[in-house]
Amino acid sequence: MFGIIAAALGITAGTAIYVNSNQPAVRKRPADNPQLPDKQPPVDSAGRIAALEQLIAREPQNADYPAQTANLYYDLGQYDKAADYYQRSLNIRPRDPNVETDLATCFHYLGQDNKALEILNNVLSYNPRFVQAKFNKGIVLVEGKKDIKGGIAVWEDLLHSEPAYSQKAELEQRIQQLKASIR
Repeated sequence: MFGIIAAALGITAGTAIYVNSNQPAVRKRPADNPQLPDKQPPVDSAGRIAALEQLIAREPQNADYPAQTANLYYDLGQYDKAADYYQRSLNIRPRDPNVETDLATCFHYLGQDNKALEILNNVLSYNPRFVQAKFNKGIVLVEGKKDIKGGIAVWEDLLHSEPAYSQKAELEQRIQQLKASIR
C-alpha cells in the first residue's frame, strides 16, 4: 500500500513539474471556494499531506518530500506552512532556485516583501537568468513595494535576456500599461 502511495505521489509530482515547467512561479492565489471542473474528483489534500509526512519521516534527507508538501500548502493558501516546508527542503538541498523562488512567493503573499526580495536577489546572484525569479521580482516590486519603475526594469531585463519568453506578449502589454500609468 505504501509503495502505491509513494509511486502515485511521484507520478503526480513529476507530471506537475512537467506541466508547469513554463509557468511563472507566482501563481494566482487559490480561490476561497474553487470550482472543480465537471467530473473531477475532489483532491484529498489532507491525505496527500499525511502521506508525504510519512515519507518525510522515513526519508528525512529527501528534499523533494518537503517541497511537495509545501506545494500542497501553497495551493491551499496556507503560505506560512508552505514557507516552513520550502525552508525544510532548502535545509536539505540548498540553492534550489525553484524552491527558493516559491519560498519568496510565500513571503510576498504573507506581506513580507523585503524578505521575498532578499530571497529572489539571492537566487539571481547564483542563477542570474532564472526566469521565474526575475518575473517574481518584478511582481514583488510592482505589487508589493509599489516600485513600478524598478519592476519594469526587471521585466525589461527579463525580456532582453530571454527573447523567447513564453509569456512575452502579455508581459510587454503589462509593461506598456504600467508605463502609461506613471506618465
